[in-house]
Amino acid sequence: MLSDYQTLTDNLVRDDTAKITVADRDRALGLAFGRYGKDRPRIKVEDLAGAGTNELALPVGWQDGFSDLKSLEYPVGNIPPTFIAPEFRRLYQKPASTVIQLDSAIGNGQAVRATYTIRHQVDAVTDTIPVDDREPIASYAAAILLDELAAFFSGASDSTIQADVVDHRSRGDQFASRANRLRKFYFDQLGIDPKREVAAGTVVALDVRDSLGGPRMTHRLRR
Repeated sequence: MLSDYQTLTDNLVRDDTAKITVADRDRALGLAFGRYGKDRPRIKVEDLAGAGTNELALPVGWQDGFSDLKSLEYPVGNIPPTFIAPEFRRLYQKPASTVIQLDSAIGNGQAVRATYTIRHQVDAVTDTIPVDDREPIASYAAAILLDELAAFFSGASDSTIQADVVDHRSRGDQFASRANRLRKFYFDQLGIDPKREVAAGTVVALDVRDSLGGPRMTHRLRR
């Protein structure tokens, strides 16, 4: 439940500076839940009914801006299951709604089994996240808070701490180090490569000619 994550996060941060408020902690947990939802979204399965056209209404549980269509099984019941290939299905935005558009029509009343993702739910009575993932999530939230403490102490310039500025910078480094360890724990426990979202770079050589149509070089060609 939510209180379990709150307690775990508090224990991981151990803020003896009293800089972190309850609102700060809950905001960090919200960010951690959001991150986890992208890394390990909740899977939902729902049967859709064909209407004799090549369009299907989105599942009832679909969450705009989050849900992702994983698969469409049709016809339902084959062993092994038969799926509509991704290249034969797509989300199509109409003026008033979004539908699933298919290359072929589905008979009226025929079932199509949709598998898609939705957000996890965590509150005082419901928790859809596996128990084993509670500590990684709390660790991610704690890392956010420790980053904030590191930033505060590394850049603090209040007159009350000027006499001990070296110590405060050292504390900032300690908070930053703890944040990195906890964030690494999150990625390691979930088996995620944190570099997977780093944009790839490439070098392209453009064949740009000069005004006379010749190759551009450091030294001009002899003519």
